[in-house]
Amino acid sequence: MTDIFFTLQQSLYNALAASAEITAMLGSPPRLYDHVPPGAVFPYAVFGATHITPYDNRTDTGFDHLLTIDIWSRYRGSKEAKDIVTALYDTLHRASLPLAGQTALLCECHSAEVALENDGFTTHAAVRFNILTQDD
Repeated sequence: MTDIFFTLQQSLYNALAASAEITAMLGSPPRLYDHVPPGAVFPYAVFGATHITPYDNRTDTGFDHLLTIDIWSRYRGSKEAKDIVTALYDTLHRASLPLAGQTALLCECHSAEVALENDGFTTHAAVRFNILTQDD
């Protein structure tokens, strides 16, 4: 099951790295991390929580993924984080994602939230995507 996580994450990263809108905000290559390096420059995004539910029927097997991408910004106010949320939506909502060994049937934005952290100057946004995959 580990390959399922990595394959989908790599496909999402590639789609985001190919987006001019994303690279304009997060750099090229984009500051989109699996693990945030020490001293990371703001703003950046992180692959966050992932929830996978397997599904099976008589003819198909696959997975229903709920994947979170977290955004961290130190811009005064929430505009920068909200702009990145919009860029993630524009790039990934209903995107066609190539996957090895699976077919992505659906990629849709499930929800997004933006909030000021307790430190008073870091904005955190969480964007959740629902991705339905089917085994080839």
